[in-house]
Amino acid sequence: MALSTLPRLLDASQHLRRGPAPGSRRRESRLRVEALEDRNLLSTMLVVDDDHAQAPNAQYTSINAAVAAAHPGDTIRVEPGTYHESVLVNKSLTFLADRGKGDVIVDPGTLGSGFNVQANDVRIKGFTIQDALGNAGINLSRSFSGYVIEQNVLRDNTFGINLSSNGAHATLIRDNAFLHNDAAGPASGNGIYSDQGVSNARIEGNFFTGQDNAAMLFNGNGTPAQAQTNLRIRGNVLIDDATIGLVNTTNSEISNNFSLRSNGSGIFFGGGVSGVVVSHNVLRDGAFTGINLRFDPADYSVSAPDTNNVIAGNVISGFGDSGIRLREGASGNLVVGNYVTDNGTASDTATGDGITLENADNNIIRDNFVARNVRDGIRVDADSTGNRIQGNRLQDNGRFDAEDLSTGSGTAGTANLWIDNTGDTQNRPGLLARRNRGHHEDHDDHDEHDHHDHRGHDIEHDHDD
Repeated sequence: MALSTLPRLLDASQHLRRGPAPGSRRRESRLRVEALEDRNLLSTMLVVDDDHAQAPNAQYTSINAAVAAAHPGDTIRVEPGTYHESVLVNKSLTFLADRGKGDVIVDPGTLGSGFNVQANDVRIKGFTIQDALGNAGINLSRSFSGYVIEQNVLRDNTFGINLSSNGAHATLIRDNAFLHNDAAGPASGNGIYSDQGVSNARIEGNFFTGQDNAAMLFNGNGTPAQAQTNLRIRGNVLIDDATIGLVNTTNSEISNNFSLRSNGSGIFFGGGVSGVVVSHNVLRDGAFTGINLRFDPADYSVSAPDTNNVIAGNVISGFGDSGIRLREGASGNLVVGNYVTDNGTASDTATGDGITLENADNNIIRDNFVARNVRDGIRVDADSTGNRIQGNRLQDNGRFDAEDLSTGSGTAGTANLWIDNTGDTQNRPGLLARRNRGHHEDHDDHDEHDHHDHRGHDIEHDHDD
């Protein structure tokens, strides 16, 4: 697919978006296709043309030959053609594809990554990078930083970008398209993958479709050597793709992204995630959970659950199991101002809630609108304690608007505080301070056997990463 067609894809996706939660603002997200630019007057321009058809006076016919001749700070302009090479970048260089005359394709096959970057402050713009078999289309080293990767198409590689950086200089991954990066090999099925550590990086305005495992997966082991921090994931569009996944990640942001028909969860935390703000995303019609906070040491090198994160102002609808799940030790998280509706489309009797707390303690669930979910609006299991559930508006959920299966000295004999929530149905009197106007009486006299805790039958969806 030519990059010039991608803005039309994004324009077509706009009509699919529901408006954000009241009071929120969303930034338009589209790939910007710009003319060839960057007239760096202090650098030398080296020209590459594989057949001298577009640039008869080009000095080089391979990109690697131009790299060998270049000095740090130089620019390498590459004319249209297909370059069957793995480019080793060991200097601070700018690579510009002159795609105004046609696609500039780097196709390394089994030779390695399309670009293997082993230097600071490298920019790669406008290329189609494909068929890196057993490798990433672009490999970025943990030993360096200051990468700018923009307006490229990464397609049919084993994975799109191996994103690592030591964070000394800011890294920017912007306006790229990640298409079907699912070829066999390690880390297959990921658009952006990181397991060596990355920090001080922005991932903005990219388009993802057709990845089998994750649009983005940050999978460090939690050691300082593999630290993952100060990531800004903003304004990306994911259509018929996969999750945004974080493991052992701190002090980061996932905001203003649009996800439609994810093959797993919309956003997934696997454990060790702290200080991350998830805000103003629109997540629709995915297979598993809209936003899923788990502690999953069976699949990831994690030693702690997800703590002290903020989930705010997101629109979450149409997911197969539930809208937002705080699970397996998640604590100290704030879930506020989200619009969570119409989840539970997979008809799994053990899920189908708007917001659930499952062995999750000391979280705040506040000022959310939760409606028309197949099972419960807000559900708290018997193992969740010390949570504050306040000011939520609950209506038209399938079984109960509010259900709490814990016992203790909190509201209505639970182990949690329920304050000033509105709704119509509850599993015990006192969870709802007010009923929604115009709705029927609470169904508190339903057979409690029909509403027992389904622990032991809860499907954990171990592969929704």
